[in-house]
Formats: sequence, C-alpha cells, structure tokens
Amino acid sequence: MKAFIFTKLFIIVMGGMGLISLAFLLVRKQADPMLTGLEGLLVVYCGASFLWARSKRIDSVLILQGSLALYLVGSWLYAVVYRQANVLDFLMIYKSFVYLFLLTFLTDKRLMTARSVVNFYNVLLGIFLLKYLLAFVLGTDDRPIVYEENNFELMLLYALFLVRYRITSEKYLFIMAILAVITLLSLSRSSLLMYSLLVLYVFIKSFPKTWVFIVPVASVMMGMVIYYIFSQRSGSLEEIDRYKFMLVFWSEVKDWNAWQWLTGNERITPLSYYSCADMSYFKRLFSYSGDGTCYSVVLHSFLLRVILDHGLLGLFFIIYATWLMLRNSGLEKDAILVFVAIVVINGLSVSSFNNLFFAISMVFLMTTNVMMLRRDNNADPESG
Repeated sequence: MKAFIFTKLFIIVMGGMGLISLAFLLVRKQADPMLTGLEGLLVVYCGASFLWARSKRIDSVLILQGSLALYLVGSWLYAVVYRQANVLDFLMIYKSFVYLFLLTFLTDKRLMTARSVVNFYNVLLGIFLLKYLLAFVLGTDDRPIVYEENNFELMLLYALFLVRYRITSEKYLFIMAILAVITLLSLSRSSLLMYSLLVLYVFIKSFPKTWVFIVPVASVMMGMVIYYIFSQRSGSLEEIDRYKFMLVFWSEVKDWNAWQWLTGNERITPLSYYSCADMSYFKRLFSYSGDGTCYSVVLHSFLLRVILDHGLLGLFFIIYATWLMLRNSGLEKDAILVFVAIVVINGLSVSSFNNLFFAISMVFLMTTNVMMLRRDNNADPESG
C-alpha cells in the first residue's frame, strides 16, 4: 500500500487525467474537477509522507515548518475568526503558504523511482503534444489545455524536464524540440519566456566550453520568436491587461510607507471600491462572499498579489522556503535557480507560487530518486 502510494499513485492519477482530457478535448471551463482531484491527490501524498516516510531531522526545515504553521494559524484567527473574512478568500490569498507547509513533509524523501518518472514524462509529453496539435488542427480551442490553462500547466513540463535532465541527458535535444512545439502552440507569452530560460540553462550545461558563442546566437533567435508572438497578441499599451493591473496596483500602494512595503496590507484587505470598479470585467474573480468586494487575485500577477497581501518580506520568504526545501532534497544550486526563475517569470503573468502546478512540480523535484538510474547509466553507457 505504502509503495503504491509513493511510487505509482501520483503518476497513475495524473496520467489518467491527461488521457481523459485528451479523449474528450476538454475546454478550460470543464477543467475544474481535474484541479480539485489534483489538489486532493497532493494532500493525500503529503499526508502519507508525514505518516509513513522517514527522513533525517533537518532543523532548518523544522523551523520553516513551524514558521509557516504560525503564520497560517495566526492569520486565520485574525482574518477569518476575528474579522469574519470569507474562508475561501483566505485560502486563495494564502494558498502558496499552504502549499509550502504541505511540501515540508516531502523534504529529503526519495519516494518516486527515476525510471517511472522518466517514463511518465515521456507519456505526458505525448499527451500534451497530441492534445495541443488536435486543438490547433480542429480549431476547438486557440489556447489548448490538458489540466488547466496553459499559462499554469506548462510550468510542470519545464520542471519535469529539469528532473529528467538530472537523471539522463539522453535525447534531450529531441525532448526540447517537442517542448518548443508545445510552447509555441500554447500561444502563452510567459511560457515562451520560461522555455527560453530552460534553453539557456541546457546550453550552458551541455556545452561548457562553447556556450559563450552559442548562447548569444540562441538568444537572438529566441528573442525574434518572442517578439513575434508578443506583437501578434498585443495591441497598444493601454490594451494590455497586465498594464491595467499595474495601474490598479500602483493606485493601491502609492501612499504606502516603508513598513507596508515590507509586510503588505492588513491581513485580507480588499481593494478599494474604485479599483474593483476598474476590474469589473473580471467579476468572476471577486470575493466568494458575493458582496461586490475584490481582492488582489483580480490582478492575476502573483508578484503584484503577494506584495499587496504579504509585502516584500512575504515574497522573499516564499522564494527562500522553496530554495531551502529543494536544496535539502539534494537538488543542485543551478537547477534550483532555474526552477525558481521559471516560477517567478510565471508570476509576472499568473499565479506562480500560488499555482497548483508549482506544488506538483515541487513533488517531483523533491521526491524523485535520481541516483539509481544515474548509476545504471554510468555502469552501461551504451544502454538506451
């Protein structure tokens, strides 16, 4: 039972959901049940790890765990119990901290086998490629999805590539070519930036003596592609959603003092009436209470949201906690830097560390036992 949960459950459920999505060509509005199922899977996996998987005592992670618990409980008591804020609004604003708390139970626990993760990634790439191609050819969705909007889910493919690249560099250029096609079909500008960072990382790692010549050429070519996609999807500056979000954000913080920049608004503080009026187009993102108030979630960009709600200290804490858990799970510094940078880039546009696929990416990065397959590859260089 334990072995099944740790080595197969996550992969089987995610693979099954991907096949269901492929079979029915799901559109975005039909994806909510999948997200609920994946959220539940994450809780079960982390809970099972807490109960059944042993690891050595890591004092820094225990301090992190306690700090997260204290912040979440204290904020809950003040915002929900005392100020009567809506519970779902609270969970939306504090989701990144909830994810991090759950993930602390996975630190330094090698639960998934390297071979099963590599095989799963190959299958998942096929599902994404076929689904995105079918959506493009059949015209069912100009922004195709497998699990959720591609701005969110493609982060997982890039993180899993990092896992695979740590295990084996076999056919990595072929895999990167497939990733490039999927990224271009997604029409996601933030995903293209994330993929570009991944390309630079691989070139630097793969060609340590010649990367200084290759990277500039690759950067120029990638820049041309990025410019083309941005120019196709953008009108004037005033028509760009992210520019509007920045204006609303600035209207909320322009009178802040230094302490507010460090700590953010008072816990669960709605935006002003005028800001909510400006963002009325996104009414589906307004408060779950239904009273017409809105919170930082309407700004989409996680970087804007986290500064409003938790301040610059909150943003630093989230990044440091992510770094700490990955480092204590054996991930190399350069790979951590790339992953954190990918998540931060995602935060320019959407939910970043608040994203379910950030948490799922962390599960694979933290718990895949890369050493066994590495030994096999070193022992038999001709294999595969």
